[in-house]
Amino acid sequence: MLGILVAEADGGHGGTLLDAVIAIEQVALVCPKSADIIQAGNFGAIRTFAEYGSPEQKAKYLPGLLAGQKIIAVAMTEPDAGSAVTELRTTARREGSGYHLNGSKIFTTNSREAEVFLVYVRFAAGVEGIGSVLVERGTPGLSLGQPSQFMNGERWQQLYFEDCFIPESNVLLPAGGFKRQIRGFNVERIGNSARSLALGRHAFNIAKTHAETRRQFGRLLCEFQGLQWKFAEMAMKLEAGQLLLYRAAQTAANGLPSPYETAVAKAFCNRAGFEVANEALQIMGGLGFSEESLVQYCVRRTRGWMIAGGSIEIMLNRISEAVFDRRFRQHASEKQAAD
Repeated sequence: MLGILVAEADGGHGGTLLDAVIAIEQVALVCPKSADIIQAGNFGAIRTFAEYGSPEQKAKYLPGLLAGQKIIAVAMTEPDAGSAVTELRTTARREGSGYHLNGSKIFTTNSREAEVFLVYVRFAAGVEGIGSVLVERGTPGLSLGQPSQFMNGERWQQLYFEDCFIPESNVLLPAGGFKRQIRGFNVERIGNSARSLALGRHAFNIAKTHAETRRQFGRLLCEFQGLQWKFAEMAMKLEAGQLLLYRAAQTAANGLPSPYETAVAKAFCNRAGFEVANEALQIMGGLGFSEESLVQYCVRRTRGWMIAGGSIEIMLNRISEAVFDRRFRQHASEKQAAD
């Protein structure tokens, strides 16, 4: 199940984005946690790396990544650069045959286990000065902070770069590569959307079985019209999200989905997955809220994906820009920044 999106020439399966979406959905229906492996092996940093890595870089890292022996993680978010990722401050300063990195990254998924990090850095000022580099765990100058934990149980560590030297050969995309990185990152957003919807459906299925077997007031829960309408609303959200997700995956050009269709799918699927999982928990009452059920896990996981990979609000910004065919400036003016 690893490397579905990676070309056969690079050791992958040469499949389509839709193939990978279906794989993550089917695995999540059986075991939501195992879907994380499909994400890391197809949709995350590995897809961007496989798209833009040099032959030498791919020969060095892909065999271990595709064999499941190593994990690559994308290090993008910083303490002062979350949704405003173009304001990142981690710098790459030229020094002889390579670069010295200085800065820090937070909220890096798989940071506790990753063997190599795909790090967004600033080679020069402005958006055109942004690119990315590859940094191996254990590189002198790279240190990891104390483990922190999200409400969904996922653990991460802050990355610190203090004159961390990398050779020229570890540059993935030089200055000017930011837009290409984001095109690659849209694949991760599709994986995020697929997991959101799949975990919502997982919770839906558990709640459906509960409603078909649980009795209250002498009747099965599914015989109460109030709950029938809840399930009807949940089913419509899942079906609509599925179509939007498949459209974004199916129409991907060269394996990279449209920014607009990705934003539409992610915003809708994130909401649908969480709302369905949360409604499933409500239907199941105390049992759904208990750790004995996976429904509460699905609620916590889907809630996080409304933030991770580009928040709902950022997706709505991208959608509105496509609607009006223009860019809307989100940054403060120089006067506002000075104030």
